[in-house]
Amino acid sequence: MSKKFHIVLLNDDILPQDEALIPADGSAVRYGTGCFETFRTDSGKIFKFSEHIRRLNRGIQYLSGGSIIPVDAKKILGQVHKLLEVNDLLTKSSRVRIQFLLNENSGYEPEINPNFHLLITALELQANSKSLSLEPVDTTVIPSTSRPTDLKLSNMLHYRNAWREARRKGADDAMLLTQDGFLAETSIANIFWKSGRTIYTPDQSCDILPGVMRNSLIDLLAGINTLNVEEGRFKPNYLKSAETVWVTNSIREIQFVNRVNDLNYDTDSEFCRTLKNWFKDYKKENIS
Repeated sequence: MSKKFHIVLLNDDILPQDEALIPADGSAVRYGTGCFETFRTDSGKIFKFSEHIRRLNRGIQYLSGGSIIPVDAKKILGQVHKLLEVNDLLTKSSRVRIQFLLNENSGYEPEINPNFHLLITALELQANSKSLSLEPVDTTVIPSTSRPTDLKLSNMLHYRNAWREARRKGADDAMLLTQDGFLAETSIANIFWKSGRTIYTPDQSCDILPGVMRNSLIDLLAGINTLNVEEGRFKPNYLKSAETVWVTNSIREIQFVNRVNDLNYDTDSEFCRTLKNWFKDYKKENIS
């Protein structure tokens, strides 16, 4: 099916994407007042679906001040499966996005019963196993004092800007720092690295978006008795002693990094293969 005739689901209605319209004069268009979740499906199955819906509902509550009833996970799951079916994706891997759009009409003033839209899209996911290069950029993460960092809010243009900075430098993605110079995340993923028997990753005080995949990997690695997991605040020079670096998100899952600035890393070591196998088993236990 061509992209032009891709089928989406808007407010319970299945229709071609060109017919999925929202009001032009609303806060979703004016200010980007919305939140979203993205995740992959594999033959119709989803890894930790309930965690994505819980975060989506936290975003809805934040944006609406609690005036909108949380979405029902069971209903959303049924809609996702229906959308996969009409797009011929039930036996394939796909990238699903659930987008909440708040349509208040009165500037910044909250409304008691605001209008909103829920848009669900699904596209076939192409396999992407290549390693990444990362480049430090001037754009920093936004501090949690300015917006909740644990929500996937629509208005996150700093990630877009950081990615474009990195691409101009010839890298695949950006390495973002906190405003006080600590390692944070990339424009699309959380970051991990291994040095000796210890796995390191920035903690939430670094204003990261703590992804579902990140939290799952910490849970997985914490159960490996030959490894230690340390969350904290780390300066970029910590990467000089890293043997392996990788990033995680719900679409790409685990993707190894071959370079950060002028530091190079092995992406095909025994540990890399073992980590992939550990996650493969963990995923089987947490997919539905």
